[in-house]
Amino acid sequence: MTAAARDHHCPSHDGTVLRGRWWECAHAEGIVLIRTPYDADRHAPIARSWNERGYHCLVQDVRGRYRSEGHWSPYTHEHDDGGAVLARLAAERPGLPVVLFGASYAAHTALEAARAAAEAAGGGPLGPVAAVIVLVPALGPAETAWGPDGTPQIRHRIGWWHEHGRTPRSEPPLPPAELDRRVAHARERGVIEVAADWGWSPRARAGWRRLWTAQRLDLPSRYGRVAAPLLVISGDDDFFHADAQRLARSWNAASHFASGPWGHGLVGGVADTAQRARITAAGGLAHIIDPWLSAHGLPGTAAAWTGVLAPTAAPRTRSLLDPASGTWRHERTPP
Repeated sequence: MTAAARDHHCPSHDGTVLRGRWWECAHAEGIVLIRTPYDADRHAPIARSWNERGYHCLVQDVRGRYRSEGHWSPYTHEHDDGGAVLARLAAERPGLPVVLFGASYAAHTALEAARAAAEAAGGGPLGPVAAVIVLVPALGPAETAWGPDGTPQIRHRIGWWHEHGRTPRSEPPLPPAELDRRVAHARERGVIEVAADWGWSPRARAGWRRLWTAQRLDLPSRYGRVAAPLLVISGDDDFFHADAQRLARSWNAASHFASGPWGHGLVGGVADTAQRARITAAGGLAHIIDPWLSAHGLPGTAAAWTGVLAPTAAPRTRSLLDPASGTWRHERTPP
Protein backbone atom coordinates (compact mmCIF):
# COMPACT_ATOMS: atom_id res chain seq x y z
CA MET A 1 0.00 0.00 0.00
CA THR A 2 1.29 3.47 -0.82
CA ALA A 3 1.56 6.15 1.84
CA ALA A 4 -0.50 9.34 1.74
CA ALA A 5 1.03 12.12 -0.31
CA ARG A 6 3.12 14.68 1.50
CA ASP A 7 4.10 18.21 0.56
CA HIS A 8 7.32 18.77 -1.33
CA HIS A 9 9.06 22.05 -2.02
CA CYS A 10 12.01 23.04 -4.18
CA PRO A 11 13.63 26.48 -4.55
CA SER A 12 14.33 27.35 -8.15
CA HIS A 13 17.48 29.16 -9.27
CA ASP A 14 15.98 32.60 -8.58
CA GLY A 15 14.55 31.64 -5.18
CA THR A 16 10.99 31.00 -6.36
CA VAL A 17 9.62 28.08 -4.36
CA LEU A 18 8.10 25.31 -6.47
CA ARG A 19 5.71 23.07 -4.57
CA GLY A 20 4.18 19.72 -5.26
CA ARG A 21 3.02 16.44 -3.81
CA TRP A 22 5.25 13.44 -3.14
CA TRP A 23 3.81 9.92 -3.28
CA GLU A 24 6.22 7.39 -1.82
CA CYS A 25 6.37 3.61 -2.07
CA ALA A 26 8.43 1.01 -0.24
CA HIS A 27 11.60 -0.25 -1.92
CA ALA A 28 11.42 2.18 -4.82
CA GLU A 29 13.80 1.58 -7.71
CA GLY A 30 13.25 4.95 -9.36
CA ILE A 31 11.44 8.28 -9.29
CA VAL A 32 8.83 9.55 -11.73
CA LEU A 33 8.70 13.34 -12.06
CA ILE A 34 5.58 15.06 -13.42
CA ARG A 35 5.53 18.88 -13.65
CA THR A 36 2.07 20.17 -14.46
CA PRO A 37 -0.06 23.31 -14.70
CA TYR A 38 -3.17 21.22 -14.04
CA ASP A 39 -3.00 20.87 -10.19
CA ALA A 40 -0.74 18.29 -8.56
CA ASP A 41 -3.52 16.98 -6.31
CA ARG A 42 -5.59 15.91 -9.32
CA HIS A 43 -2.78 13.55 -10.33
CA ALA A 44 -3.18 11.22 -7.34
CA PRO A 45 -4.42 8.23 -9.41
CA ILE A 46 -1.52 8.36 -11.88
CA ALA A 47 0.98 8.93 -9.05
CA ARG A 48 -0.30 5.86 -7.22
CA SER A 49 -0.11 3.81 -10.41
CA TRP A 50 3.59 4.69 -10.55
CA ASN A 51 3.96 3.67 -6.90
CA GLU A 52 2.49 0.29 -7.81
CA ARG A 53 5.17 -0.06 -10.50
CA GLY A 54 7.94 0.54 -7.94
CA TYR A 55 8.56 4.28 -8.27
CA HIS A 56 8.32 7.24 -5.97
CA CYS A 57 6.31 9.93 -7.78
CA LEU A 58 6.67 13.69 -7.45
CA VAL A 59 3.94 15.77 -9.08
CA GLN A 60 4.94 19.43 -9.00
CA ASP A 61 2.84 22.48 -9.83
CA VAL A 62 4.73 24.59 -12.36
CA ARG A 63 5.75 28.13 -11.49
CA GLY A 64 2.78 30.39 -10.79
CA ARG A 65 0.19 27.62 -10.68
CA TYR A 66 -1.67 26.26 -7.66
CA ARG A 67 0.82 25.82 -4.78
CA SER A 68 3.94 27.10 -6.55
CA GLU A 69 5.18 30.67 -6.20
CA GLY A 70 5.95 33.09 -9.02
CA HIS A 71 4.13 34.30 -12.11
CA TRP A 72 2.61 31.81 -14.54
CA SER A 73 4.00 32.36 -18.02
CA PRO A 74 3.41 29.34 -20.29
CA TYR A 75 6.49 27.96 -22.07
CA THR A 76 8.88 30.36 -20.30
CA HIS A 77 10.46 28.77 -17.20
CA GLU A 78 10.30 25.01 -17.64
CA HIS A 79 13.98 24.49 -18.61
CA ASP A 80 15.41 26.25 -15.53
CA ASP A 81 12.72 25.05 -13.12
CA GLY A 82 12.96 21.48 -14.40
CA GLY A 83 16.71 21.56 -13.84
CA ALA A 84 16.22 22.87 -10.32
CA VAL A 85 13.89 20.07 -9.28
CA LEU A 86 16.17 17.43 -10.81
CA ALA A 87 19.04 18.82 -8.74
CA ARG A 88 16.83 18.68 -5.66
CA LEU A 89 15.86 15.06 -6.30
CA ALA A 90 19.49 14.07 -6.87
CA ALA A 91 20.34 15.53 -3.46
CA GLU A 92 17.36 14.01 -1.69
CA ARG A 93 17.44 10.55 -3.28
CA PRO A 94 20.94 10.03 -4.67
CA GLY A 95 21.37 7.15 -7.08
CA LEU A 96 17.72 6.68 -7.97
CA PRO A 97 17.10 7.02 -11.72
CA VAL A 98 14.47 9.55 -12.78
CA VAL A 99 11.78 8.97 -15.39
CA LEU A 100 10.34 12.22 -16.76
CA PHE A 101 6.65 11.82 -17.58
CA GLY A 102 3.91 14.12 -18.80
CA ALA A 103 0.95 14.64 -21.10
CA SER A 104 0.10 17.72 -23.18
CA TYR A 105 1.78 20.77 -21.56
CA ALA A 106 3.41 18.47 -18.99
CA ALA A 107 5.11 16.69 -21.91
CA HIS A 108 6.82 20.02 -22.68
CA THR A 109 8.01 20.27 -19.06
CA ALA A 110 9.42 16.73 -19.23
CA LEU A 111 11.36 17.47 -22.41
CA GLU A 112 12.71 20.73 -21.02
CA ALA A 113 13.88 19.05 -17.81
CA ALA A 114 15.66 16.43 -19.93
CA ARG A 115 17.33 19.24 -21.87
CA ALA A 116 18.46 20.91 -18.64
CA ALA A 117 19.98 17.65 -17.40
CA ALA A 118 21.78 17.05 -20.70
CA GLU A 119 23.28 20.55 -20.65
CA ALA A 120 24.75 20.14 -17.17
CA ALA A 121 28.45 19.29 -17.53
CA GLY A 122 28.94 15.55 -17.16
CA GLY A 123 25.44 15.23 -15.81
CA GLY A 124 26.40 17.81 -13.18
CA PRO A 125 24.45 17.86 -9.93
CA LEU A 126 21.21 17.05 -11.70
CA GLY A 127 21.57 13.29 -11.57
CA PRO A 128 20.69 10.77 -14.23
CA VAL A 129 17.56 10.97 -16.37
CA ALA A 130 16.88 7.34 -17.24
CA ALA A 131 13.96 7.81 -19.63
CA VAL A 132 11.45 10.32 -20.99
CA ILE A 133 7.78 9.46 -21.59
CA VAL A 134 5.55 12.04 -23.25
CA LEU A 135 1.89 11.70 -24.21
CA VAL A 136 0.07 13.88 -26.79
CA PRO A 137 2.88 16.44 -26.45
CA ALA A 138 2.20 20.18 -26.75
CA LEU A 139 5.78 20.91 -27.76
CA GLY A 140 5.86 24.70 -27.82
CA PRO A 141 3.87 27.88 -28.46
CA ALA A 142 4.06 27.75 -32.26
CA GLU A 143 3.29 24.03 -32.36
CA THR A 144 0.08 24.61 -30.40
CA ALA A 145 -0.94 27.81 -32.19
CA TRP A 146 -0.55 26.55 -35.76
CA GLY A 147 -1.47 23.29 -37.41
CA PRO A 148 1.13 21.43 -39.50
CA ASP A 149 -0.36 23.00 -42.63
CA GLY A 150 -0.08 26.52 -41.18
CA THR A 151 -3.74 26.85 -40.20
CA PRO A 152 -4.19 28.90 -37.00
CA GLN A 153 -5.72 26.81 -34.22
CA ILE A 154 -7.81 29.69 -32.94
CA ARG A 155 -10.66 27.85 -31.27
CA HIS A 156 -8.79 25.46 -29.00
CA ARG A 157 -6.09 28.07 -28.21
CA ILE A 158 -8.70 30.57 -27.02
CA GLY A 159 -10.31 27.82 -24.98
CA TRP A 160 -7.04 26.65 -23.41
CA TRP A 161 -5.66 30.09 -22.62
CA HIS A 162 -8.94 31.27 -21.11
CA GLU A 163 -9.11 28.19 -18.91
CA HIS A 164 -5.45 27.48 -18.08
CA GLY A 165 -3.09 30.09 -19.49
CA ARG A 166 -3.72 33.28 -17.50
CA THR A 167 -4.28 32.75 -13.80
CA PRO A 168 -2.81 30.77 -10.86
CA ARG A 169 -5.75 28.36 -10.92
CA SER A 170 -7.75 27.10 -13.87
CA GLU A 171 -10.92 28.95 -14.75
CA PRO A 172 -14.20 27.28 -15.81
CA PRO A 173 -14.25 26.60 -19.55
CA LEU A 174 -16.03 29.05 -21.79
CA PRO A 175 -19.59 28.05 -22.73
CA PRO A 176 -19.71 26.91 -26.38
CA ALA A 177 -21.71 29.95 -27.48
CA GLU A 178 -19.24 32.35 -25.89
CA LEU A 179 -16.31 30.44 -27.38
CA ASP A 180 -17.98 30.73 -30.80
CA ARG A 181 -18.39 34.47 -30.27
CA ARG A 182 -14.74 34.93 -29.32
CA VAL A 183 -13.52 32.91 -32.29
CA ALA A 184 -15.57 35.08 -34.65
CA HIS A 185 -14.36 38.22 -32.90
CA ALA A 186 -10.70 37.10 -33.21
CA ARG A 187 -11.10 36.42 -36.92
CA GLU A 188 -12.69 39.82 -37.46
CA ARG A 189 -10.39 42.01 -35.36
CA GLY A 190 -7.14 40.00 -35.22
CA VAL A 191 -6.22 37.15 -32.92
CA ILE A 192 -3.60 39.14 -30.98
CA GLU A 193 -5.44 42.44 -30.71
CA VAL A 194 -8.72 40.96 -29.53
CA ALA A 195 -7.37 39.83 -26.13
CA ALA A 196 -7.62 43.40 -24.84
CA ASP A 197 -11.38 43.29 -25.43
CA TRP A 198 -11.70 40.23 -23.19
CA GLY A 199 -10.34 41.99 -20.11
CA TRP A 200 -7.14 39.97 -19.94
CA SER A 201 -4.32 41.40 -17.83
CA PRO A 202 -1.25 42.97 -19.50
CA ARG A 203 0.81 39.92 -18.47
CA ALA A 204 -1.74 37.53 -20.01
CA ARG A 205 -1.89 39.60 -23.20
CA ALA A 206 1.91 39.53 -23.47
CA GLY A 207 1.88 35.74 -23.23
CA TRP A 208 -0.88 35.55 -25.81
CA ARG A 209 1.20 37.67 -28.21
CA ARG A 210 4.25 35.42 -27.68
CA LEU A 211 2.08 32.41 -28.53
CA TRP A 212 1.18 33.74 -31.98
CA THR A 213 4.61 35.19 -32.84
CA ALA A 214 6.83 32.26 -31.73
CA GLN A 215 8.86 30.23 -34.20
CA ARG A 216 8.50 26.46 -34.52
CA LEU A 217 11.08 24.50 -32.58
CA ASP A 218 14.15 23.03 -34.24
CA LEU A 219 13.79 19.72 -32.41
CA PRO A 220 17.15 18.10 -33.37
CA SER A 221 18.97 21.22 -32.19
CA ARG A 222 16.92 21.71 -29.04
CA TYR A 223 17.03 18.14 -27.73
CA GLY A 224 20.02 16.74 -29.61
CA ARG A 225 22.15 16.37 -26.47
CA VAL A 226 19.61 14.28 -24.57
CA ALA A 227 20.85 10.68 -24.37
CA ALA A 228 17.87 9.18 -22.54
CA PRO A 229 15.48 6.97 -24.54
CA LEU A 230 12.13 8.48 -25.46
CA LEU A 231 8.63 7.01 -25.57
CA VAL A 232 6.11 9.15 -27.45
CA ILE A 233 2.43 8.24 -27.18
CA SER A 234 0.22 10.11 -29.61
CA GLY A 235 -3.34 9.72 -30.84
CA ASP A 236 -4.50 9.29 -34.42
CA ASP A 237 -7.11 12.03 -33.82
CA ASP A 238 -4.95 14.35 -31.69
CA PHE A 239 -4.33 17.82 -33.08
CA PHE A 240 -0.63 17.47 -32.09
CA HIS A 241 -0.20 14.11 -33.87
CA ALA A 242 2.15 15.38 -36.60
CA ASP A 243 4.42 17.08 -34.08
CA ALA A 244 4.53 13.92 -31.95
CA GLN A 245 5.73 12.00 -35.00
CA ARG A 246 8.28 14.71 -35.75
CA LEU A 247 9.62 14.50 -32.18
CA ALA A 248 10.06 10.72 -32.32
CA ARG A 249 11.81 10.89 -35.70
CA SER A 250 14.21 13.63 -34.63
CA TRP A 251 15.23 12.21 -31.24
CA ASN A 252 18.98 11.63 -31.00
CA ALA A 253 18.73 8.54 -28.79
CA ALA A 254 16.42 5.54 -29.18
CA SER A 255 12.77 6.47 -29.57
CA HIS A 256 9.55 4.49 -29.66
CA PHE A 257 6.33 5.94 -31.09
CA ALA A 258 2.89 4.58 -30.20
CA SER A 259 -0.52 5.66 -31.37
CA GLY A 260 -4.10 4.47 -31.63
CA PRO A 261 -7.71 5.54 -32.24
CA TRP A 262 -8.00 8.34 -29.69
CA GLY A 263 -7.51 12.08 -29.47
CA HIS A 264 -6.00 14.47 -26.94
CA GLY A 265 -7.96 12.87 -24.11
CA LEU A 266 -6.23 9.52 -24.76
CA VAL A 267 -8.14 6.31 -24.08
CA GLY A 268 -10.38 7.93 -21.49
CA GLY A 269 -11.65 10.32 -24.12
CA VAL A 270 -12.86 7.62 -26.55
CA ALA A 271 -16.63 8.06 -26.75
CA ASP A 272 -17.40 4.79 -28.56
CA THR A 273 -17.81 2.27 -25.73
CA ALA A 274 -17.22 -0.73 -28.00
CA GLN A 275 -14.00 0.75 -29.29
CA ARG A 276 -12.86 1.66 -25.79
CA ALA A 277 -13.52 -1.93 -24.74
CA ARG A 278 -11.33 -3.19 -27.61
CA ILE A 279 -8.53 -0.86 -26.55
CA THR A 280 -8.79 -2.07 -22.96
CA ALA A 281 -8.80 -5.70 -24.08
CA ALA A 282 -5.59 -5.01 -26.02
CA GLY A 283 -3.93 -3.83 -22.81
CA GLY A 284 -4.40 -0.11 -23.26
CA LEU A 285 -1.38 2.14 -22.87
CA ALA A 286 0.07 -0.06 -20.11
CA HIS A 287 0.71 -2.61 -22.87
CA ILE A 288 3.24 -0.10 -24.24
CA ILE A 289 4.58 1.69 -21.17
CA ASP A 290 5.45 -1.25 -18.91
CA PRO A 291 7.31 -3.38 -21.48
CA TRP A 292 9.12 -0.30 -22.77
CA LEU A 293 10.35 0.50 -19.26
CA SER A 294 11.46 -3.09 -18.75
CA ALA A 295 13.33 -3.08 -22.06
CA HIS A 296 15.34 -0.10 -20.82
CA GLY A 297 16.28 -1.69 -17.50
CA LEU A 298 13.66 0.07 -15.41
CA PRO A 299 10.85 -1.36 -13.26
CA GLY A 300 8.19 -2.63 -15.64
CA THR A 301 6.74 -5.85 -17.03
CA ALA A 302 8.55 -7.66 -19.82
CA ALA A 303 6.55 -8.80 -22.85
CA ALA A 304 7.35 -10.84 -25.93
CA TRP A 305 6.92 -7.87 -28.25
CA THR A 306 9.79 -5.96 -26.62
CA GLY A 307 12.21 -7.97 -28.72
CA VAL A 308 11.53 -5.18 -31.19
CA LEU A 309 13.31 -2.87 -28.73
CA ALA A 310 16.46 -5.01 -28.37
CA PRO A 311 19.77 -3.10 -28.50
CA THR A 312 20.48 -4.55 -31.94
CA ALA A 313 17.16 -3.26 -33.28
CA ALA A 314 16.70 -0.03 -35.18
CA PRO A 315 16.79 3.08 -32.98
CA ARG A 316 13.32 4.03 -34.24
CA THR A 317 10.48 1.66 -33.38
CA ARG A 318 6.72 1.99 -33.17
CA SER A 319 3.51 0.40 -31.98
CA LEU A 320 0.18 1.05 -33.70
CA LEU A 321 -3.21 -0.06 -32.42
CA ASP A 322 -5.56 -1.05 -35.24
CA PRO A 323 -9.04 0.33 -34.47
CA ALA A 324 -10.91 -2.40 -36.34
CA SER A 325 -9.23 -5.49 -34.91
CA GLY A 326 -8.24 -3.98 -31.57
CA THR A 327 -4.71 -5.42 -31.82
CA TRP A 328 -1.31 -3.81 -31.49
CA ARG A 329 1.29 -4.02 -34.26
CA HIS A 330 4.91 -3.56 -33.16
CA GLU A 331 7.64 -2.89 -35.68
CA ARG A 332 11.04 -1.44 -36.36
CA THR A 333 11.04 1.62 -38.58
CA PRO A 334 13.70 2.87 -40.99
CA PRO A 335 15.92 5.74 -39.82
